[in-house]
Amino acid sequence: MARHRPTARHFHNQPELQRGGSSGLMLRWIFLVWLATCGPLGNTVKQDGCAFPARWQGRWFQSGVIQPIMIDGALLSNKGRCLSSEGDKFLIVDEKGCYRCVVMHEKHLNVLQYKETFCHRRDALPHLCSMITGDALLYSMFRENAEPVACPLKGPFSFTYNRGHGDCKIPASSIESCTEDSRLLLNYQACPDVYGSESTVEELECLATWKEGSLRFLVGKLHHNHATSNEDRYRCFVYEKTNGIASGSSMKEGPTPAGGVEYRVAQSGDATCNGLFSATEGSRTMALKRVSVRFNCQFPTWMTFSHTWHTLDYSSNYTFYQRNATLRISNSSGADVKVHCVYVKASSPSGNSVALVAHWQHHCASRYVCVVLYRRDTHIAELQRGTPTARPDDACSTHHFNAVTAPYVTLVASNPESKECPYSGKYIISNHRHKRSFRMNEREKAMFEHNHRVNHTRLFNFSVRNMSSTPILRSRRQSEEPTCSGGVYSRLAVGCNSNKNMEFYSTCDNKEVVTVYICHGGWYENGASFVVTTPVTRDSTAARRYCFVSREPRDGALAVARSAANCERAVAEPETVLFDAAFTGKCQDKPSGQASRTPSAYTVIMTAVILHFIKPSITPRYTCRPTFTCGPHPVVEASENISTL
Repeated sequence: MARHRPTARHFHNQPELQRGGSSGLMLRWIFLVWLATCGPLGNTVKQDGCAFPARWQGRWFQSGVIQPIMIDGALLSNKGRCLSSEGDKFLIVDEKGCYRCVVMHEKHLNVLQYKETFCHRRDALPHLCSMITGDALLYSMFRENAEPVACPLKGPFSFTYNRGHGDCKIPASSIESCTEDSRLLLNYQACPDVYGSESTVEELECLATWKEGSLRFLVGKLHHNHATSNEDRYRCFVYEKTNGIASGSSMKEGPTPAGGVEYRVAQSGDATCNGLFSATEGSRTMALKRVSVRFNCQFPTWMTFSHTWHTLDYSSNYTFYQRNATLRISNSSGADVKVHCVYVKASSPSGNSVALVAHWQHHCASRYVCVVLYRRDTHIAELQRGTPTARPDDACSTHHFNAVTAPYVTLVASNPESKECPYSGKYIISNHRHKRSFRMNEREKAMFEHNHRVNHTRLFNFSVRNMSSTPILRSRRQSEEPTCSGGVYSRLAVGCNSNKNMEFYSTCDNKEVVTVYICHGGWYENGASFVVTTPVTRDSTAARRYCFVSREPRDGALAVARSAANCERAVAEPETVLFDAAFTGKCQDKPSGQASRTPSAYTVIMTAVILHFIKPSITPRYTCRPTFTCGPHPVVEASENISTL
């Protein structure tokens, strides 16, 4: 009788034994039973307790596999169930009784690579794994929804590339860093004399890096117009620094010859790491040269003295870095903006307002923007910005920046000191209302639409918002208002119990309720005064700061508005708290039965709440206005213009 050997079926096919004589088959089964109970398999295979490492749990992508691969406990969804393991070797069986050895290597938390045997009958794990040959295929698995990592290459670079048809050198392509360290923007240029070159933009999201021998690997996802699936997005890269590679995990920072190539990069042609044997062999190779970008100015010291500033509604933080030449704007949505001071365009004679040309970067898009900063008080500043442009010289042109229509962003330094509230006294509040008059709404409608449009405009494919959304502000305002029926402010005392406090009185259920605000500073501008305050007590959902804006008298009383979003020139919010305030006397005045003299408009303006300026912490500059007596003006007069842009 001819001797027959068992054949091995590949992948998910059920292993079969070629048929021989019945006696030979019986002997083989007896041998297998003995091997399972007394032989090496009995000592190796553990039916219980085999599981993949917990850090591998989740969904994985593998090129050529349609459905995501799930790793969950002992289950490897497209292979089967783990029976036993020894280090990085796993014995896996599927539903058809196909046994295979899978050797898995964790290259990074987000990358697994493995080799495997063909489908075999049940056998000892060491014996099965010994069947894996050196030239066996290497499979790569990339974690889906992986947490990105910092990219090992930091732009900006210029580069040439080759897709197998020659180097595309002129015009040079470029790489820019993004506001997120985990992203790079690759701008490919088309060379008319190189076949296969094309002008396109790709955004690389870095997911994993590791070192293997002398090679350094990077796995990322490419986002571009032609990427419609993970097969198009995942790519593997090999890179090297031309002046050598350190033995550790970081690259050497040795000098690179001026104009010389600093990095060489090779990219895979599909969603695997196969075929990458050096940084000069790949579906696409690149030679990167460092581009020197110098920003030749700093933000003014009257802003950088505080490391962090907040918008009035705390929706955004403004933080200064790197020798006061870089500003990072962040908000709760994670839409960070990085602003570099490029050069000073103009400044006021006092230096309290300055126009800068800034490199404005959001995600991976960047342009140049005109930014004007105003010092309003020691811990209060304002910012205006123009529309983006590709050329720095155009940023502050009238086409891209208009100081009259550009919206203001009110900024308050972290931990601002409390200051004496301006013009103490007592006031009667009347005509308390939330809604604006029809005439006022019509007059301010144009400015509101402009502010709304600019603050919500998508700048070169991204959105930058300077204030929290209206529903949030509305809920904050409502939570601060008296909850009982008819409860409105009836009177106001400024600097009476404390020279740093404003106290609003209201009646609620026949009881007098006091709402106290601490003053932080303010300024006067075009017939209106602005004071930034903090409520002493507030609900958890209420606004943390308010700006009180008082305007010139109307019918013998001041129109006072309170806003939690910005110190708005034209109060755009239809539900902003608004009321009239009439001066009744100084804090020390006692009630008298005699009729008091009605104050003139001149007196009202001089003594009204938040009408004038906070006393500056530095030597004041004295000026005279037609309707004001000579006296100290704030640190910055808002009417002071910067030099011609």
